[in-house]
Amino acid sequence: VRNGVVNDFAMNTVCAAGTGSFLDQQAASLGVSIATFGLLSLKAKHPVRIAGRCTVFAETDMIHKQQIGHSVEDIVAGLCDSLVKNYLNNVCRGKEILSPVVFQGGVAANQGIRKAIEEELGASLIVPEHFDVMGAVGTAKLVKRARPERTRFRGFGTIQEPCHTQGFECNDCDNHCEVIQLLVGHRMVACWGDLCEKHRNLK
Repeated sequence: VRNGVVNDFAMNTVCAAGTGSFLDQQAASLGVSIATFGLLSLKAKHPVRIAGRCTVFAETDMIHKQQIGHSVEDIVAGLCDSLVKNYLNNVCRGKEILSPVVFQGGVAANQGIRKAIEEELGASLIVPEHFDVMGAVGTAKLVKRARPERTRFRGFGTIQEPCHTQGFECNDCDNHCEVIQLLVGHRMVACWGDLCEKHRNLK
């Protein structure tokens, strides 16, 4: 971001390069909770080198490190370091990373990953209060800014009302669409599956 405008963007194209699901898998293979994963890495005394580019290689490497006697803390810290290096080398390759650096997304909850990034960049990270839902927060702000005077929002009270779905096959044409309707009480509030949208327009 430069002067409040996004001027560059990159997606992860390499397996395990900083993904939350990869961390979940490795935490499970080590028998530790993902909630304590980051804290464990902070207790490491001698972080080991882990092959973090591929899930299969990482698991094999971690098992080997356990078998030869390395502690779980050192293995977890090594995995965090490896993931951060992969992320910076693959996703951030060729990009100038300047302070302030904002870290958001679910992985930002992992203190071990945060520490590894700060050490690798030599800069402190800013982790927003709602780091795990920043995309939703941004979308909500855009919608609020562009909202019409009147919307179809039925209020939060709708959440408390009993709802159910019902389905049927529409035989009005050769498509024979399988139509699903969501009803709150006897009132249809949503409908999908009808290619021509005739049933959803009956609301």
